[in-house]
Amino acid sequence: MEKIFKICDNTYTFNAEEDVDISFEKLSSEGELSLYKVAFKWKEKVFPKKITLEYKIPCTDVYTVWDSYRVFATDQTVTFRKTQTKSRLASGMPLKQMFSKRGINRHLLAVSDVRTPMTLSMGSYSRPIIDRMTISVDFFTMLTGPFDSYEAIIRIDEREIPFDKAVKDARKWYNEFGYTPAFSPEFTKLPMYSTWYSLWQTMTADELIRECKEAVKYGMKSVIVDDGWQTDDATVVYGYTGDWKPVKSKFPDFKGTIKQLHDIGMKVILWFSVPYVGYFSKNYQRFKGMYITDDGKSRSNCSRLDPRFKEVREFLVETYVNALKEWDLDGFKLDFIDNIESNGIVDERMDIVTVEEATEQLLKDVYTALTAIKPDIMIEFRQSYYGPVISAYGNMIRVGDCPLGSEKNKDNGIDLRLVSSSCAVHSDMIIWAKEDSDESVASQLWGTMFTVPQISVIFDNITDSQKKILKTYLDFWNEHRETLTSENITAVAMANGYSEVSCINNDEKITLAASSVVFEMDEGVNNGYLINISGKDELVLKCKKDAYVYEIYNVLGEKIGSAQTVSEDVCLVNVPYGGMVKVKKI
Repeated sequence: MEKIFKICDNTYTFNAEEDVDISFEKLSSEGELSLYKVAFKWKEKVFPKKITLEYKIPCTDVYTVWDSYRVFATDQTVTFRKTQTKSRLASGMPLKQMFSKRGINRHLLAVSDVRTPMTLSMGSYSRPIIDRMTISVDFFTMLTGPFDSYEAIIRIDEREIPFDKAVKDARKWYNEFGYTPAFSPEFTKLPMYSTWYSLWQTMTADELIRECKEAVKYGMKSVIVDDGWQTDDATVVYGYTGDWKPVKSKFPDFKGTIKQLHDIGMKVILWFSVPYVGYFSKNYQRFKGMYITDDGKSRSNCSRLDPRFKEVREFLVETYVNALKEWDLDGFKLDFIDNIESNGIVDERMDIVTVEEATEQLLKDVYTALTAIKPDIMIEFRQSYYGPVISAYGNMIRVGDCPLGSEKNKDNGIDLRLVSSSCAVHSDMIIWAKEDSDESVASQLWGTMFTVPQISVIFDNITDSQKKILKTYLDFWNEHRETLTSENITAVAMANGYSEVSCINNDEKITLAASSVVFEMDEGVNNGYLINISGKDELVLKCKKDAYVYEIYNVLGEKIGSAQTVSEDVCLVNVPYGGMVKVKKI
């Protein structure tokens, strides 16, 4: 069935696969910012089929499309087909935007319902009128319900303001619905060492201790003990997940190892793949019939638990509580929550029908149980599971896996900064080859400076100059972290990346020049730092002449020459690739 609404010279068309009463009305409008209410009503409780809202706007000064999840889809350009943003409680969020070449917001769409599975789309495929952008929302893209009515608020922002401000305003709007992030303890905001890329699944207690003894020298305060502590067989990927017992061949005294890490000065965060139960685990048969998928043919050698069963939720909560108590952990890396998704099947043994509701109940139970024991417990989530609801149960959100992908690490980190409110945003684990150039290593590190760094190298496998670069970076990060993690973050966006990013805190400004080469000292800023990862060796300073001095530092953090007075309001300075210019008001 089709239903059309005409509001303020625009046409909004709904298409439904079943008989449903549809209402759509404008609630308010403040200039170019409007709120609409959409409501569906059925004659009885149903598991609703897909309902699509579609409307068109002129393609006026639209350069690119933006959303907060670019882990697997990097193309943000305007395409002949619509680009999609999928959203549900445990993956992504219903927010999508178009902006201009100058980075000015043109159209931002946000939906208040961040739990229900839906897809937002924007693109130019709107025959026969090709000069229009087509925008759509597909509601109920996975099993949800049953219910006989549904309501949501749609927020459309067409204000001519910087794109990043429009995005941050939309994120603040979600807080009006009670979506407040979890408390982020101090240690979630400090650099960490991760074993994932460096030690992989083969790590031993001795190797872990050895690397952490080095990591603390660089200012890292926590270690994430990733996959491998529970198995000595790396050939079957996740085949031995689900029992969650340390393998004796590598960790003969797991509690003792954790105490050693504490004595070194490291907090300990332990990895668990939440839904996975491996085919070779003792618990595999126990949960037969309670898996989302269980065909015995997964390339990962595991099945996925279904949290709609109370027994599953109780098992997972008990597992984490026992681990916390037995091993004196400081945090949990809860992985693959985004892989808990509906299979479209309902079982009468389930006490919760929808996967979204069951996932939230699981996370709420886990968070409540763990914080009751240790209020400052650290809980790491990872793209794509983030957003207004899920961030109430995790206090660290990390960029999705992109080893050696420095551009993606940078851009995804900024994406998360714009939509994660006060949650601590972390980089993906940073690793590099010993043969890599100093400039390339520095560029990868500095590119992630607006997120909390996670480092994953074997220290004996990197050069002395690379060690010096790492130390320079982490010393700078720790010294300036209040500015680097400040909410006053601004970004200059291109079609597929950020060319410039800045944070201002009090009288300090720190800017990353990724491809832009201009640094401007704002009014009230007395101390400025411009990091050059543009690939060029020249940058432009814009500040009042004779009022500032500047110093140049090379890729190793060594000062080049003496301080120079800014001689022109706009001047060209030689800053090595991977280096820095410090600017200070006289």
